[in-house]
Amino acid sequence: MTATTPTASESAVPKPNTARASTLASPYRVASDEVHVWCARLDVPAETSARLYATLAVEERNRSARFRFQRDRRHFIVAHGVLRNLLGHYLKTEPSRIGFVYQAFGKPDLSPWFGGRLKFNLSHSAGLALIAIAAESNVGVDLEYIRAQSDYAELARHFFSAAEVGQLSVLPDHLFTEAFLGCWTKKEAYVKARGCGLALPLRSFTVPLASDPEQGPATLLVAPNDVDQAMRWSIHTLRPAPGYIGALAIQGCGWRLSQWEWKMRS
Repeated sequence: MTATTPTASESAVPKPNTARASTLASPYRVASDEVHVWCARLDVPAETSARLYATLAVEERNRSARFRFQRDRRHFIVAHGVLRNLLGHYLKTEPSRIGFVYQAFGKPDLSPWFGGRLKFNLSHSAGLALIAIAAESNVGVDLEYIRAQSDYAELARHFFSAAEVGQLSVLPDHLFTEAFLGCWTKKEAYVKARGCGLALPLRSFTVPLASDPEQGPATLLVAPNDVDQAMRWSIHTLRPAPGYIGALAIQGCGWRLSQWEWKMRS
């Protein structure tokens, strides 16, 4: 599938990065039953990073300056610059003119000046970013680079539900890391979508450990007093690039998921 690229001198070049991209999907136009997920590499030429930095707000530039390591600072700049670049195309406005407001726990939304239709979320890890964009439905996304760590089992005992810990405990060692990260990203994506921060404990709901995107959206199992919330959410496993696992959480069901790759055109 070939998408029409914008005519701007420098812009995102969209192309589906997975067979799941719908033939009806179009970059920069998201229908009421669609959710778009963009994947972007964060190690870009210095010129590209500088152009993206120029679109950031003062607050974003100040946040980038707080990072101790140059690589982390650069990745923050590119990830947030790409988000602005994409939203600029969807909103048909200059990226630098986009304004954000922040919910009680820090989740960003578009300024009311741009209306309330578009919802978005950003996550990045180890040089890769995921950005989810949907229409009129809260969305969250999380991304992790797949690498083994000795403390995963301990983290699971502290933050996962009893059912999730039980399922992880019977897995062979070679499957444990990916299963843990698949569970972690689903839970983080859901918390981010709801905008609750640490007010929503990760162990208060259960997600399946399955990590095959072709199995479709997952179903949440939560405490009885939160069933209504879970009934309205879909969670997808994402495989944006080799060596990475991600998850998307979006309010409602029956979504058409399209995945795209972002590149800067010179």
